[in-house]
Amino acid sequence: MDRKHYYSQLLSALKHDIVERRTILQGPCTGDEVILQNKQVIASLERGEHDWDDSSLLRERLSSDVHLVIFGGGHIALDLYHLAIDLALRVTIVDDRPEFCNQERFPQATCLCAPFEEVLERPQSWIRPYFIITTRGHAFDRLCLEKTLHLPHSYIGMIGSKKKVANTFDALRDANYSEAELASVKAPIGLDIGAVTSSEIALSILAQVISEYRKKEQAVRLDEQLLARQATGEHHILVRVVEKHGSAPCEVGFQLALFADRSLMGTVGGGEIEARAIKEAQKMLLDVQMQDHTVRYDLSNERAGSIGMICGGVATLLFQRR
Repeated sequence: MDRKHYYSQLLSALKHDIVERRTILQGPCTGDEVILQNKQVIASLERGEHDWDDSSLLRERLSSDVHLVIFGGGHIALDLYHLAIDLALRVTIVDDRPEFCNQERFPQATCLCAPFEEVLERPQSWIRPYFIITTRGHAFDRLCLEKTLHLPHSYIGMIGSKKKVANTFDALRDANYSEAELASVKAPIGLDIGAVTSSEIALSILAQVISEYRKKEQAVRLDEQLLARQATGEHHILVRVVEKHGSAPCEVGFQLALFADRSLMGTVGGGEIEARAIKEAQKMLLDVQMQDHTVRYDLSNERAGSIGMICGGVATLLFQRR
């Protein structure tokens, strides 16, 4: 299977559920991998036939990065945006009012300035996002809730008083929405912390979102934008953290891509390890004979201290030609 089809399949599968990746880390086929969904192989990058049930393989559950899609660009959305950006979460703002949905107001967000219904009825690249409904009116809230319930998502929350929520749910029951669908909606939205101001409400919402994605089984969160670029089939060297010990500034699953135009996306933790990893990736990009391989980086406490780091650790990185 070519890399374009492989990453397109991965991107498509993630829009519906978490997938599993299994990777060979030793021997002549280091770097070969498959992705599975519902225990079935759906795509592979391999140079031969392998026993994908081998216990020595690296097994990872894959999900996408946390993406907040906020309907309504008012005060709560603005406070929520600033908190989310501080936590390095992706944010999209949807509102039909240019004065409330623009890059000056939300400089690091994707702004979709168009009617809610129009945005929700056209295809989007979102991968099971966290939908937050905070529009300026009950009718818009209900519209967004009806539409998002039919879309793949990780979370839906809707602002409003208990009475407004009850009335909205009654209307949806009359429209044949099931009790299971309604029970999945966090409404009124946010953890009950007695929030009053827009900043406090935003904090309660984000706390609930964090509690949702943290309580789920741990998964490697892939960068949605990097996945989209990989799905174009563009050649790159992919660097993945596959093992870590101690306090090295990375986690298993972190990844960085070096493309043929020398642009970089992602991270393997920054600092000394990332600097060395980039040099190795550059070397591999130039030398077409280099095969997929792993490199162990040992920043022991003694070595870490000598380069001004507080603490160190050991990380193993996998370099793959993609």
